[in-house]
Amino acid sequence: MVIFSLQQRSLVFAKSFTLNIPIFDAQNSRLKNYISNLRNIATFAVILLHVAAPFVLQFNKISFASWQLANLLDSMLRFGVPVFVMISGAVLLDRSEPLSTFLSKRLKRVLLPFLFWSIVYFVFVYAGSFQKLSMLQLLQTLFNKLLKGTYYHLWYVYMILGIYLFVPIIRKWAQNSTKQELQYFLFLWAVTLLINTNVAKYLPSVEVLYFSRYLGYFILGYYLDKHVSTSRPKNNLYLMCFVFGAALTFLSTSYLSVKQNHLNITYYNYLSPNVCLLSIGIFLSGKSLLHNSSKLSINLDKHSYGIYLVHVLVLHYVYRFTAYLTFDKNSPLWLLMYIISISIITYLVSYALIWVLALPKKLRPLIT
Repeated sequence: MVIFSLQQRSLVFAKSFTLNIPIFDAQNSRLKNYISNLRNIATFAVILLHVAAPFVLQFNKISFASWQLANLLDSMLRFGVPVFVMISGAVLLDRSEPLSTFLSKRLKRVLLPFLFWSIVYFVFVYAGSFQKLSMLQLLQTLFNKLLKGTYYHLWYVYMILGIYLFVPIIRKWAQNSTKQELQYFLFLWAVTLLINTNVAKYLPSVEVLYFSRYLGYFILGYYLDKHVSTSRPKNNLYLMCFVFGAALTFLSTSYLSVKQNHLNITYYNYLSPNVCLLSIGIFLSGKSLLHNSSKLSINLDKHSYGIYLVHVLVLHYVYRFTAYLTFDKNSPLWLLMYIISISIITYLVSYALIWVLALPKKLRPLIT
């Protein structure tokens, strides 16, 4: 039995693995139910990933069985970020609105909560230094942190903002492209995913990076929503995509880590073919099955951006309040129970906190 405390390990892991999650588009009645439900699943998946991730970092420090459990969970949950970007592409590229309207709505929706919570995290991190620094030094430090992110999970905001700035241009191209032209783009993008694997050394030095990174997921979400029809008879195929992608991630990470006798996370990369495959499986499964909605699911989705922004702070205090708990982290069963329970608590507390803070209408735009 050991006393558990993972706050520092979580921070190290997140910085090392660049884990995290994205910006969520505002919920409205016109959105398809599967989009709303997928977003809720991905939100919880990211929290679950953040709780499981520090145990992956403990390769050779906990039992191999427990590490493999953490590796399996991490491998299965890699779809969070890609699915969020795909959702944004499916929602935003299928709209038609003036440039000024798009920029004002998106920037207001994204920037206000981002700036508010960035300052909250800045205070959280630097509160102990306030008396040691002058006001000018504090402002300079805040400015420098805002350029890169005041906390590790905010990296996604910078990435999605970069995509959003090009949406008015990409949207025109996507809406006027044929299915074959979209497939051609996605093929070139898929080639760039191989750059993040061991196959890269066999690729020719042809510059294809213009088609690379998260823009591909953005276009992929639009393509799957617009041009790929789903049906229940195909559900096994979607499941196979997820299982094969997750299995490849799990087995590759396990094999490389054991072979090199140190943790190797090459195939955890969101921009890798295996993660792309499992993300497609989740997205199409959601499109096929998640048609029903409820007031609760809609409300959870409405606050999903706020939940994402606050969940790391909540997780910090959940760890503090549960630090007295003891459990055998070398036991996969106990470890699984711990990860699930901490994740559920963090999700529910994050939702409750955002819901309460967003009650005043004037404060709501800053919160979620």
